[in-house]
Amino acid sequence: MSGWLISTAAGFLAGAAGAMGLGGGSILLLYLTLIAGVSQIAAQGINLMFFLPCALASVLFSIKSGLIAKREALLGIAAGVPGAIAGCLLAGWLGGGLRTLFGVYMLVLGLRELLRRPAEE
Repeated sequence: MSGWLISTAAGFLAGAAGAMGLGGGSILLLYLTLIAGVSQIAAQGINLMFFLPCALASVLFSIKSGLIAKREALLGIAAGVPGAIAGCLLAGWLGGGLRTLFGVYMLVLGLRELLRRPAEE
């Protein structure tokens, strides 16, 4: 399979997963670091740039559907911006250890999902 086709498929899957609230960035980061050979820091930057148009589309559809709670959204933004700044500073400080930390994080999330009981409806 050619490189552009794999890249396109990874981008499509990441965008679709992100639009459904499933964390498309995880797919994109795994693709970029494990398959495309991009450094962890560069992959995070690419992921952020990828996220902006996907997030904008999701927000517009959610506003149109009346699914945005304005007060809660503003509180999340107010907490998220300082958190993003702190995360960027932490990523710069960790350097190469960030890749290991991300791997451990993904393993913990995967195990949690694997061992979690389905919600009863």
